[in-house]
Amino acid sequence: MAGRQRMPEADRFMSHVHKSENGCWLWTAYRMKNGYGMFRTPARHELAHRASYRLFVGELDQRDVMHACDNPACVNPEHLSLGTRTENMQDAKTKGRMRVGETHGRAKLTNDQIEFAKTAPGLQREIAAMLGVTQGHISFLRSGNRGHRSTQT
Repeated sequence: MAGRQRMPEADRFMSHVHKSENGCWLWTAYRMKNGYGMFRTPARHELAHRASYRLFVGELDQRDVMHACDNPACVNPEHLSLGTRTENMQDAKTKGRMRVGETHGRAKLTNDQIEFAKTAPGLQREIAAMLGVTQGHISFLRSGNRGHRSTQT
């Protein structure tokens, strides 16, 4: 008894794509809350934009697949490129897709409070107590270090 003929993976993938006028290929199958699509292969579930890159561009490695169009539902291989996690996060920050400073969900201080903490006279522990943060937080702000924690202040 012969089994059912399987559709080639690329054809099955494209059966879930709508090509929009702006050039994006929109994923029409399941999408997560963040807008990224999922594509099921015989072996696993794969993010649709990563599957698109693999099917139409070439092999994937550990790098992120970045969207030039900033549309998580887009799977157009011409809109996709590989980049490091740092490059992807910097791209999101540059394009205003990442909340930083007081708009970040875990921000402890407003921008005005940060400026006050940096310039106020007195002991760091006293300023920290006034603002409801630790002395180490004030020390970090005053050090001028703009590492990853700066997005949480």
